[in-house]
Amino acid sequence: MRARELTLASLMSIVTGLSAQLCIYIGPIPYTLQNFGVVLSGLLLTPKYAMLAQSIYLWLIAVGAPLGAGFKGGVNVFLGPTAGYLMAFPIAAYLTSIFSRPLLKEGNRIKAWLVCTLTTSVIYILGITWLYFWLERFNGDIMMWMYKVASLVGVPNGNKLTIILLAGGLIFIPQDVLVDHVLAILVAYYVLRMELRVK
Repeated sequence: MRARELTLASLMSIVTGLSAQLCIYIGPIPYTLQNFGVVLSGLLLTPKYAMLAQSIYLWLIAVGAPLGAGFKGGVNVFLGPTAGYLMAFPIAAYLTSIFSRPLLKEGNRIKAWLVCTLTTSVIYILGITWLYFWLERFNGDIMMWMYKVASLVGVPNGNKLTIILLAGGLIFIPQDVLVDHVLAILVAYYVLRMELRVK
């Protein structure tokens, strides 16, 4: 069992890295399928190994493997504006395993999907918090881009926190919830059913 979990944790770290390359840059922030890998880790692995899978992913980036969005790697990835989102991946995978995985194993895909939305909210909480303080220090082009985004969606005069919440979080939620999470639920449900048949 331990060998299976370790193998799957390693595989999930690679899946997350590959899904990070399926990205479109909206200004300076990458719009990726990384959350697919994070959620899938939580749905297929026990909490400890789900967290391990995403920790391996972050370690691989730190040592230079080009597995960050846009084939980026190295310690500098963890000094940039999106570092907070990445650092939340192990926590989100852990929470998904605790709260969503049991529901999916019972066959309740809708509830599992809804709970995934809550368990992955930590990615936005840590990501936006880091981004806010990063912008306090560096500001520059990213903040200008965020004001442009806010203006396009009808919030031209919001305060700084409102702008960051919108451009650093809210615009990404629909794709995460309706694409990444749904794909992860479908893949995990199929894999778990196959495992039951083998047993």
